Amino acid sequence: MHISNGIIDGPVSLAYGVVAVALLAYCLGKARHDLNDRLAPMAGLVAAFIFAVQMLNFPVLPGVSGHLLGGTLAAALVGPWVGALCVSVVLIVQALVFADGGISALGLNISNMALLGTAVGFLVLTALMKLLPRTAAGLGLAVFLASIISVALASQGFVLQYFLGGDVPLTIGYGQISATMAGVHVLIGIGEGLIATVTVTTVAKVRPDLVYALRGQRLDAAVRGTFPRRFVLAGLGVAAVLAGGVSYLASSSPDGLDATTLEGCTVNDAGEIIGGSCIAQRAGGHELGGSVLADYGIKGLDGSTGLAGLIGVVLTFAIGLGVFWLVRRRRAAATAQAPAERVGVEG
Repeated sequence: MHISNGIIDGPVSLAYGVVAVALLAYCLGKARHDLNDRLAPMAGLVAAFIFAVQMLNFPVLPGVSGHLLGGTLAAALVGPWVGALCVSVVLIVQALVFADGGISALGLNISNMALLGTAVGFLVLTALMKLLPRTAAGLGLAVFLASIISVALASQGFVLQYFLGGDVPLTIGYGQISATMAGVHVLIGIGEGLIATVTVTTVAKVRPDLVYALRGQRLDAAVRGTFPRRFVLAGLGVAAVLAGGVSYLASSSPDGLDATTLEGCTVNDAGEIIGGSCIAQRAGGHELGGSVLADYGIKGLDGSTGLAGLIGVVLTFAIGLGVFWLVRRRRAAATAQAPAERVGVEG
């Protein structure tokens, strides 16, 4: 669901960019209260894992594919504030390194997938966890349902953006765009729900202390508080296998957003628009379309999707871990300063 340059006009894209920056700054402030020695490396892993799984497009309809958005998965594992930052790190790396999603559209994409998707996923997940047993099975069902709702509502974020800033004379109305986006993204949400459920329940069974959605449960004293080094390394290994190997099996069909933006146009076998009127006609080229890793391959090296994916996993983990450790250190410094200030006042 990565929006390309030109789909939404400049003023609306800029406005969403400003809103995205402001909300991410707010998330950073709130994340300081959640991050600790266990959650910081876990957050880096979540970002790397989401990057890897987003490379695995799966078919949902003939000629249409989908991929994980990751909002609910991130919210369940590391919470809403850190989760939104995890997905944002992925989107920024994809845009700036792999030319996936326009740079001018980065605020639009962050708003839909990182902010709206994570917020909806967390709110639905929290509501369902009040009704379901706080077990791995109950959590899995909640994650599955929250994923579907999150993806469907995130798709409507694009519909609103196009209503505000799209100017292609369409042969279909906004109601049909909304219904098409909702329908295909419910199917994508089912696929996302299955992936997120398997991932979150696996973590819940192995290291329940690393699952944000299970906070408040009594945990085994031998597990509670231990640094998750082995778990993080194992998770990175899984992400590497997915991005470096399984990515070769991914569907090459356009995803739900791209397929919807082609509604009303005639496309030839090469995927080029040859007639009609559709949203995709305004899609522009990427600013970094000629970069070394553009389109998840290494320039000049055939069959390099897996290697590019491995680079992406390492890069996303390194950037995510760096950001989250920095926020963690600032929290620790602020915590240490507060008692000193109180002592000074009392003295």
